[in-house]
Amino acid sequence: FLLGAAPSRAQAPQVLEIQVDGMIHPVSAEFVTAGIDQAVRQRAALIIIQVNTPGGLDTSMRQIIEKIIASPVPVVVFVAPSGSRAASAGFFILLSADVAAMAPGTNTGAAHPVFMGSEPDEVMKQKVANDAAAYLRSIAGQRNRNVQLAEKGVTESQPVAEAEALSGGLI
Repeated sequence: FLLGAAPSRAQAPQVLEIQVDGMIHPVSAEFVTAGIDQAVRQRAALIIIQVNTPGGLDTSMRQIIEKIIASPVPVVVFVAPSGSRAASAGFFILLSADVAAMAPGTNTGAAHPVFMGSEPDEVMKQKVANDAAAYLRSIAGQRNRNVQLAEKGVTESQPVAEAEALSGGLI
């Protein structure tokens, strides 16, 4: 501010929106993490990640979640528009947000790990499922969400509609 100059008008708070429509994979993870970095650089007041996904890769999902949790800018994950879903990896991403929200007519959950390529043995399947359940319990607990209902999304592949997610303390 220069002495004698009129102060500039206060800028309205900025909200950065990121849309994820499709599989969670390395490109979508880079897109989301770059968007969060941009919001931080621009000193945005809020980030909204609008999600419609059947799920995707564990490594890409974890990249996104790490970035959301570490973000100094509050992050809202919003499952929208009506008819959309945040299944599997999208369920984890939804629950990792500071604010988890769902439009009417959306669903989430059904997050039991699936394998691509050759089928692993039963011990490996159990290890992966237990790891995913523990990870989701940690995320849900950190965000003060219903840990037991969240875990059922992994251990029982339980999907939930938006009304159930709201009454069940997931969103």
